[in-house]
Amino acid sequence: MPSVALLHTAEVHKETFSHLFQAMAPEITLDQIVQEDWLTEARENGVTSELSEKVQKLLTEASQDNDVVICTCSTLGPIADLVAQKNKKVFRIDRPMMAEAVKSQGKLLVVVCLESTIEATKELVVEAFEAEGKPIHFEILLCDQAWPFFEDGDILGFAEAITQDVCERVETMLNPGPIVLAQASMMAAAPLLMERDLPVLTSPIVAARTAITMVS
Repeated sequence: MPSVALLHTAEVHKETFSHLFQAMAPEITLDQIVQEDWLTEARENGVTSELSEKVQKLLTEASQDNDVVICTCSTLGPIADLVAQKNKKVFRIDRPMMAEAVKSQGKLLVVVCLESTIEATKELVVEAFEAEGKPIHFEILLCDQAWPFFEDGDILGFAEAITQDVCERVETMLNPGPIVLAQASMMAAAPLLMERDLPVLTSPIVAARTAITMVS
């Protein structure tokens, strides 16, 4: 049976991906690994060489026992890219989503909730636009007031805070394109945004679809 490993930095993602894969490809076995302290370490100290080595080691080892390995933490995404250069089984969760997003019309609104992931996300969006051969046309929206809700386990409050910030920004944008929820945790806000007829892309769904294609 095909198997997919996922490196999370939040326990809540295990349930998210279990539901996704059960609905989309129940034959796939999941190996879900949680390292919450690695995100804390990255936020406090940045992505150090020591942290990078730990992440690369885990992703590489996971690839030996699984068909696909997904790093679901956007902050650690650039480390997953380093591994992916030599190991085609590994990818960062937001890369397939960004590749899809830049094919759309209008200005992308790329939404993040953690300052620690801004630079990694910006670099990925620019790279995706350049790969598509299109003019770079996006902006980053930081919803930092939403993250404490997530840390407290208040997922509805988290989603509502993101939705409020996004709706306020979209009202003032000229020619807005899709809303790109850059972090996996932000998928919770997608239903609320779609209720307001806003086009939304979330990384877990696109990443799961990509993994399924890879093992097919």
